[in-house]
Amino acid sequence: MTRPPHAQTLPATASLARRTPPPPPWARRAGHVAWLAPVLGFIPVHIPWILGIPMFANAGPFDEWYHGRGPGVGDHPVDGVLGIPAGAFYLGLLCVLAALGGVLALGLISDWGVTFPRWVPWLRGRRVSPWLPLTPTVLGSALMIGYSATLPWQFAADLAESSPQDIFTPTGVLIGLPLFLAWTIALPLAGWSYYRRTRLPR
Repeated sequence: MTRPPHAQTLPATASLARRTPPPPPWARRAGHVAWLAPVLGFIPVHIPWILGIPMFANAGPFDEWYHGRGPGVGDHPVDGVLGIPAGAFYLGLLCVLAALGGVLALGLISDWGVTFPRWVPWLRGRRVSPWLPLTPTVLGSALMIGYSATLPWQFAADLAESSPQDIFTPTGVLIGLPLFLAWTIALPLAGWSYYRRTRLPR
């Protein structure tokens, strides 16, 4: 019995992708946390700051930081970046990276993270090379884990020594810290599961 023509031309990599097992429940939960934390947690909190609204922040120090001025320099004019206040440019870039991180995390637990979907020209149906999502996952996880190692001391200092010179209020710290820690834990877990599922058979 001959195989159908489409089966004869199907790339071997696509066949391997079809045999990739689905993520276990714990990895699926980690993946959802890893995209919800930045997309529904990090970005909405930072949008008011991009607009110059000091939500959960002390207005004076925030305004100086937002406009790229050092502490205590008052209203000294600063050009910013491309006409955008330095703080808004920086936070906007962070939000773009957070959105990309959310897409990355969702791909780690989705079929389109293993096989290119049909709307991707020239690559549709082909296997996604595992290094493509794993490289930013490893780098991002390493950066967040390294930064989170300093958070207990920063958190204690913010709560014990909060003053008008601090940019962020204790409320802002209490809201942002759990989101960041959840993201820091969930992303490498989802990445580990993706690595185990997509290893080529020996």
